[in-house]
Amino acid sequence: MTRFEPSLRRALMDANLAQYEKVLQRADAEEPEFSPAYLRERMRLLADPWGWMRKREAAGPRRRTRLNWRIIAIVAALLLLSACGYALVTGQFAQWFPTIWMDPKAPEVSEEIVSRMGTVIGEPQTVDGVSMTLNAAVWDGQDLKLSLTADIPGLPEDFDFEGLYDLECRLVMAEHQREEYLRKEIAQIHANSHIDSTVEEREERVRSSLEDPYEPYLHPVVRMARQEDGTLILQVMAALYDYVEDPELTLHIENLATYKVEEGDGDGTPRIFTSQISPDGTVTTDQELNEPFLKGPFDFTFTLDNKLSPISYAGDIDATYENIPLRVSKITVTAFQVWANVDLLALYDPSGEDPDKLHISLEQNLAMSLNGLWTKDGEYVECIGGTAFSVDENGNADGEMRGNPVHVIDPAQVTAVCIGGKRVELSELTRLDE
Repeated sequence: MTRFEPSLRRALMDANLAQYEKVLQRADAEEPEFSPAYLRERMRLLADPWGWMRKREAAGPRRRTRLNWRIIAIVAALLLLSACGYALVTGQFAQWFPTIWMDPKAPEVSEEIVSRMGTVIGEPQTVDGVSMTLNAAVWDGQDLKLSLTADIPGLPEDFDFEGLYDLECRLVMAEHQREEYLRKEIAQIHANSHIDSTVEEREERVRSSLEDPYEPYLHPVVRMARQEDGTLILQVMAALYDYVEDPELTLHIENLATYKVEEGDGDGTPRIFTSQISPDGTVTTDQELNEPFLKGPFDFTFTLDNKLSPISYAGDIDATYENIPLRVSKITVTAFQVWANVDLLALYDPSGEDPDKLHISLEQNLAMSLNGLWTKDGEYVECIGGTAFSVDENGNADGEMRGNPVHVIDPAQVTAVCIGGKRVELSELTRLDE
């Protein structure tokens, strides 16, 4: 499997945000009164001074000047140490992405990790009096996060965003990259799902998929991260794999609206809504939506320049927990998640109705999962997650253990992981080049 079960992933993300909501609301977000243009250019320079300078050269100077790289280095250092160092001291990426868990004991370390996989964009647009800016992107080679700021006149201070309708928002890949991405994505899906297919069959699926302008399907999930004086900080999340170099994307935001999360049959479970989007972009839904607070449309085109690639390890690991026989074949570490490909070495019945098959309780699921990791400096970082299995009609099951570290990590610094209370040394496994 290459993707975590979407509803569980979304539930974990929402739970994470809810847990730290009060902390985020108290966070100091004050900034010096610099112009937006200055702030954008400053952040581009701070994020990558040498790349910034090379792009300036490539663009062609309006008058011929010889670049003095020593002066550039001094200027960049002075910026970092003076007022412009504010971005690293207080955490510009942390302010743009308040739902990213930073290490409270070392926020500057977390900021540096995030900046290495961050692309500063700073693209503003105004539609019908609403100003929106795509601040930046953060990409770990698996998951993409985008930060947007929206200034909405007349937005109530107690704006209720219990449920958010985002089905008309899209993330579209540039035409010249779609075919390569789809070819690698389909090959990966077939390999991980053990689908026996020929090259010709996969190529036919690629050609068929290319007929849909929205393929590869990168549906963005939009969440409101923070509200301050009529300004909303929005975070957009999407699964994006590093199948192409420097992916070029267009984010389309339209008709963002709230709706009330209704209880289903009075048992506390949310009501399930039916929503779908047709190939021509027509949307149908039975949700009772409020008037859109962001009508748009807004379209932002950008290229991802940086990523912090995941690191994977292969092995044959006995991960048996209590009476549950497990075997782990692969462990992957990203900046935001750690997961393990796992086989259940027993027939499995999720319902627990078949006495001849194994049943796993929720408590066991959480306890036997990927519970934490160790870094090179000896720190133990707790992870929150669970295990999701895919089961066939006979009860054969395989799946993934997922753990979300309680703060962002550098994959290269991780030396061991904790699976069901057992320490697994990554140095004893085979590192894969991916």
